Amino acid sequence: MIEAFSLGTAHLFEDALASQARLRYRVFVQGRGLDHSYFDGLEYDEFDTPAAVYLVWRDRERVARGVARLLRTTRPYMLQTYWPDLVETGPLPSSPDVWEVTRVCVDKSFDPQIRLRIFPELLCAINEYFGLFGIRGMIGVTRQHMLEHFLRTGIQWLGPAKTIEGEKERAFFVPRDFIRPARHCEKYGISGSVMRLPDAEKQKLAA
Repeated sequence: MIEAFSLGTAHLFEDALASQARLRYRVFVQGRGLDHSYFDGLEYDEFDTPAAVYLVWRDRERVARGVARLLRTTRPYMLQTYWPDLVETGPLPSSPDVWEVTRVCVDKSFDPQIRLRIFPELLCAINEYFGLFGIRGMIGVTRQHMLEHFLRTGIQWLGPAKTIEGEKERAFFVPRDFIRPARHCEKYGISGSVMRLPDAEKQKLAA
């Protein structure tokens, strides 16, 4: 189950907010040696604001093993701020129905049999969250082969690959209908809702 929360609702999910920051530190700072901001084993950046939404997969001990952060493109976001030159197909998005997916990572030290489900479940949660809140699609920056491994259709590449933090990466847009990885869902038996929302968010949807 993927837990979806913001700074305003993180207190409803024990220490999930801190746990995802610890995972990001292990993956990006310790694992890849990137020059990201961190303190006391927690990775963070200027986009960790009240407007960000976190999708977090935690194990039975409540340790974050997978995370994806969602950013509104109506506020400053990573592609716009750091890598606008990756987009050559048109203007950078600035719309309430297009969100950026960032800081996506999975703990490679976790049980490999379970770990294989985490990234597909994160994609399913993105699809589910977007559907609930009327979001048309996602943008982001990634290695081409990784995204194409999970999503066989619907990917719109926004420009050529360039070296970003030591990797060849490309900017992309994917409409919501193509985000759920059907092949991997079938393979790992992922069906139905995969996301847990705070009660306050459920009440907004019901209103």
